[in-house]
Amino acid sequence: MNITREVIIDLWPAYTAGEASADTRALIEEFLQQDTEFARLLQEKVDEDLLTSTVPLLPPDREAQALNQTKRQLHGWDWSLILWLMSISFTAQAFGRIIADTSWDVSPRNFIIMVVIAAVFWCAYFIRRAWIRRKFYKKIMKPDA
Repeated sequence: MNITREVIIDLWPAYTAGEASADTRALIEEFLQQDTEFARLLQEKVDEDLLTSTVPLLPPDREAQALNQTKRQLHGWDWSLILWLMSISFTAQAFGRIIADTSWDVSPRNFIIMVVIAAVFWCAYFIRRAWIRRKFYKKIMKPDA
């Protein structure tokens, strides 16, 4: 196999970052020993890049902030869980009203109120769930957006 300068240029970033495998490092070092002029050019380029590049200063907790932001974007706040629990709770209370108010002389107003509140929470839950799915699939389909 014929190793060219272009191949070495492609492998060079991994080599300088220390991420290349032992075989890749050996291949690059062997090639640079054979082509000393190219090795000198690469070394000058590395020295020039080190002198001109500046490393941005980041706060020490930047990684933790990025992780928390990613978690929030993936899962969102747990509003869906809260809405689901409230929906279940009010639905159970509405059915409890049916069982508790079995006599015909009690007004069905409390049952109707519980059903309306449960319906509102169920609607909010399904709207929130659809919104999260749409947001998630939009990011999957267009990850650069």
